Amino acid sequence: MIFIVINILFISLVQSDIPLDIPSFSIDLDRDPIHRWSDIIPNFIEPMNEFNIAIRDQIPKAYIDLAEVVASRLNQHIPQPYHDEFYSIAQALSMPVADIVLINFVYELRTFCTSLLVRTLNGTIIHGRNLDFDLNTDLLRRLTFHAKFYRQSDPTFTYESVHFAGSIGLLTSSRSGYFSLSINQRDINDKDWWMNALMSILHLHSLPLFIITRSIFDNSSMSYQDMKDTLQYQHLIAPVYFILTNGHSSGMLITRNRLNSINPIELNSTLVQTNYDHWLDDPPKDPRRTTAENILRTFNSTQMTSENMFDIVLSVIPVLNRLTIYTAIMNPGIKQDIFAKIRTLKPR
Repeated sequence: MIFIVINILFISLVQSDIPLDIPSFSIDLDRDPIHRWSDIIPNFIEPMNEFNIAIRDQIPKAYIDLAEVVASRLNQHIPQPYHDEFYSIAQALSMPVADIVLINFVYELRTFCTSLLVRTLNGTIIHGRNLDFDLNTDLLRRLTFHAKFYRQSDPTFTYESVHFAGSIGLLTSSRSGYFSLSINQRDINDKDWWMNALMSILHLHSLPLFIITRSIFDNSSMSYQDMKDTLQYQHLIAPVYFILTNGHSSGMLITRNRLNSINPIELNSTLVQTNYDHWLDDPPKDPRRTTAENILRTFNSTQMTSENMFDIVLSVIPVLNRLTIYTAIMNPGIKQDIFAKIRTLKPR
C-alpha cells in the first residue's frame, strides 16, 4: 500500500491526468447497415480526416496498397452487413472505402493495453482495461465514444463498446448478463506484421477482428461458452490476447497465434495481461503487468470495486501512461453500463 500512495503522490506532483467524460451514441442494428453510422460519424469528421492523413504518412505505402486491394474485393473478404457498414462510414466522411479499411486495421493491430480481471467478495468479476495506442494519441482521444448497440425489434438485446469513430469492430465491449471482452495486441517482434495480416485476409481467408467481435456480440443467442470456443479456434489475421469473463463464475485469458490458442489460463482470483506472453517476465522497459500484479497482491482483491480499481490500479504509473487513451471498467455480472474515462496524462 505504501507503493500505491507514493505513486499517486508522484503523479500529482510531476504529472497531470484529468479524466474526461466520453460522449455516447446509440446504434440501431435493425437499421439498414448502409445508413447505420450516418448519424454518428459526422460528429467526428475533422479528427477522422486528420487521423487518416496522419496514418498515411506513418505507414509504408505497400501496406496502403494492400488495404486498397482488400477494399476493391470487399464483397469477397467482408461479409454482410459489415460490408455495407464500411460504405456507410465512407459516405458519411466522403472518403474512399479503402481509407476506412485501413483505419480499421490500424485500430485493431496497434493496441498496447493492460487488461485485468478481479474476483470480488460478492461473487462478481470486474473487468478493467487501459487502452494504450502508440500513434496519434491526442487524435484518438477525440475519436473515442461510448457506443450502445440495440435492436428496436428486441428490447431485451443490447451491448456496449468503448469505440473509436470509423471502426466497425469491438476492442472493449460488454453485454450485461452475458460476457465482456477486451483485446490486447500480442508483441511477437514480427517486423512484417502488417503485410502478414493483410495477406492472411487475401490468401488464407482469415477474418479480421472487427468481423469476429461484431459477429459474437451481434448474435443474441451467443453464450459465453460459444464465445470462448470462437476466440480459441477461429483463424485470425494476427496474434492477440483475448481477456473475457461472464462476470460471475468464469474468466479467462486466451493467447492466440493466427491458427490456434496457446496456454489459455482460467481466472483464479486475479489476472493481468499486457502485451507479452504470461509465461514470460515483463521486459525491464515495460513493467505494466508486474506493477498491476504487485498492487493486487498488496490489496485485498475481494474488496475491489469499480471505483478503487480505477484509482489504485488503472491510475498508477506505468499502468497509466502517456499513451493511454481511455480507462474502461466493465461488470457484466450485474446490470451496469461500462464506466469509461478519457485519460490525459502529461508532464506538469
